[in-house]
Amino acid sequence: MKNDNLQSIVNKIYFNEAEQYESQHGHGISDIESLTWQSDILSLAQFNGVQEILDVGAGTGLLTRLLAHFGYSVTGLDPSDDMLKQAIKNTSIEKYGESIKFVLGDTHQSDIFQASSFDCVVSRQVVCHFYDPMVVFGNWYTWLKDNGVVVITDGLWFREGWSNDELVDSLPLSCLQTRATVSYLLEKSGFRIIKNTLLNKVNEHLIATGKSKSLRYVVVALKDKVG
Repeated sequence: MKNDNLQSIVNKIYFNEAEQYESQHGHGISDIESLTWQSDILSLAQFNGVQEILDVGAGTGLLTRLLAHFGYSVTGLDPSDDMLKQAIKNTSIEKYGESIKFVLGDTHQSDIFQASSFDCVVSRQVVCHFYDPMVVFGNWYTWLKDNGVVVITDGLWFREGWSNDELVDSLPLSCLQTRATVSYLLEKSGFRIIKNTLLNKVNEHLIATGKSKSLRYVVVALKDKVG
C-alpha cells in the first residue's frame, strides 16, 4: 500500500473519532498517567532546561495541554485537520495564552520545521501509526537541538485490537510485543537511549479497571551534542 494511502486511512480513523476521542477508553489521560508524566518522566535530569516541546500526533491536544500546564511551551503537530479543530476547541486561550500552538502536518515530512527548533519531542500512542519510523526519527533528530530529548510513550498492542488487517500489516510498529524495536530504531537514527521501561503505575491502573490488556511503556532518548 502506498504511503499516502496509509496516511489517509489513519486520518479517516481519527476523523470519525475526533469529537469523542478524549472520552474513549485508553485515549484520555487519567490522573494516574498525568502523575506518571510529572513524577517519572518530566523529572528526569534530561529535562533540565527544556522549554520548547513538539508533541507529535497531538490529536485533540490532551498531552499538549498537560505539558503546557507543567510550564512548557508546546507545539502540537497532527496530520488530521478534524483532530486539530477539536484540539483548538478544547484549548482555552485564556488559560494557556501563547504557550500552545497547533500545526497541521505529517511528521514524515522533513520541511515542516527548521533544524534545531525544539528541546524535546514527545509522542503518546502514536509510533504505532508511522508507516516509515526511520524517516520520522531522522526528522526528529534534525528538528531537535543538541542534547535534545525524545520521549515516546506507547503500548504493546495486540493485533486483535486493530479493526483493519491491511493497515496492521503495512505499519511496522502497529502491534509490537517488545520495547526493543523502538529503542533499536532510535539508536540507528543517532539517538542514545536513556530510559526504556514499563509504566508500572499506569499499567496497574489499566489492569485493575479492566480498560486495557496492552502494557504501556516509555522510551527516552537523547541527541548527544557532537564535539
